[in-house]
Amino acid sequence: MVPVLVAIALGLLLAYIWNKTRSKLTHIPGPTGLPILGNTLEVGSSFKLICKMEEWARKYGDVFKFNIFGDEIVVVSGSAIGEVLVTKGSEFAGRPKYPWFEKLEGGETHLFMREYDPKLRFIRKLVHRGLRQYGEGVDRIESISVVEISKCLDNIEREDGADFDPFTYIHHAVSQVMNTMLTGEALSEGHPMLNKAIKLDKIDAELSTSYMLLTITDKIPLLDKMTFIPAIRKVKEYTQILDSLINFWTGFEATYDKNNMRGLYDVVYKAYLESESSEEGTKLSYTNVKYLMYELYLAGIITTNKTIYAFVHLMVTYPNIQKRIQSQIDEVVSSQRKLTTEDRHKLPLLEATIHEVLRFTSIVPMTVHKTTKDTSVGGFAIPNDTQVWPIFTSNHHNAEYFIDPLTFNPDRFLEQDGSLSPPESRKMLMPFGAGTRNCIGEVFARMRLFLFTASLLQRFTLLQPTKGKFGIIDPKSEEYLKMTPCICPSYKIRAIPRAWGIYYPKKKT
Repeated sequence: MVPVLVAIALGLLLAYIWNKTRSKLTHIPGPTGLPILGNTLEVGSSFKLICKMEEWARKYGDVFKFNIFGDEIVVVSGSAIGEVLVTKGSEFAGRPKYPWFEKLEGGETHLFMREYDPKLRFIRKLVHRGLRQYGEGVDRIESISVVEISKCLDNIEREDGADFDPFTYIHHAVSQVMNTMLTGEALSEGHPMLNKAIKLDKIDAELSTSYMLLTITDKIPLLDKMTFIPAIRKVKEYTQILDSLINFWTGFEATYDKNNMRGLYDVVYKAYLESESSEEGTKLSYTNVKYLMYELYLAGIITTNKTIYAFVHLMVTYPNIQKRIQSQIDEVVSSQRKLTTEDRHKLPLLEATIHEVLRFTSIVPMTVHKTTKDTSVGGFAIPNDTQVWPIFTSNHHNAEYFIDPLTFNPDRFLEQDGSLSPPESRKMLMPFGAGTRNCIGEVFARMRLFLFTASLLQRFTLLQPTKGKFGIIDPKSEEYLKMTPCICPSYKIRAIPRAWGIYYPKKKT
């Protein structure tokens, strides 16, 4: 027995020495890990990962490292995020490889997790061009959004002031906008694809709880075949739903007309058929076409619907803020006119509230990058091919940048005269990332957030339910951080049409 224990101890010691000698980041501070495993056991869940990184940032500073199963990762916060994303954006524009994710997407990644290569640059330009070409560009996108928002609000009004959970209504409206953007038409009411989108979104978030396990599937032979493991089984279910979505989109190829671009699918499909290429000569494959649609579709849904869902919760939690926004809306437009994006600059409190929802909830608490060359950050040399993770919550919830950061307070983004604070005062707010690999749909997302929230508060007063407990959003709780992107726990509210609601009661007859 003793010789076995000695052998194990010696093996662990040798593994530790081997890990230390192979490290290229010994000059960067960070927590000490176990041999081979590194800090894996300390960050075994999404909640633990975020909490530990914020803890280590407080201890080691804006730049530190930790180790997951032998992979060294540099984490940045504070001003170092700006250096990584903006100042040296192209030098940190790579993405780490996740083989399990590549298998989902036909053996490669296509946009968000793709390496910073010529094809990625070509795809981003193509998508931007498609958004401009589609219909009347931004005006067309706005008109699509207004139609689906109106349908959503009609459904909410049919609840007739009863307790209800708005999640499904919000999700369907957001996904219908994306359906129309991609194919040129919304789905019929009750179409099964709407609920499949909800299921795909749900599983996507659940898979984030198994990040560590999925990351090492390529390191342990046959692990990805063990479907008795819940996470592996979830990947299979996810793939089945994804395949059904792709089959639905490819069905539009039968009625494709190169002279009539109905949506983004047609724009990208045309580039593929005509062998359009970038300056470097890269071209799209049919696999790129199919899975690029999936990435755009899911990205257009998962964060926007969660942000609106959180906004509704926070308006019920803070009725005085809700009333102030409604008063400002009433000053700007009549109850008969629908709001447009041209009204944004006239509603600074609503804009400030959207900023605060994005900061307070930090639905995407971090992102992942990789260096494309030898570089540096915060004075520390970083070798090529090193994972670098900016953690946004470390800034969004930092008292150095936002006073009383865990308090929901839209006024922090307003000047004394009530106008919206200038962009330079919000440089530490990065809900869509920044720089070279910022969210490709940021303008689109901000437009929908404004139109949805403004229209909702113009038409309804949102109240707590008559039955059951209405909880709070705690952006530091395990319940909130257990999945990424984060989503506030389910809740029920009442929506009272303002024609007869709490601020504008019915006239007696």
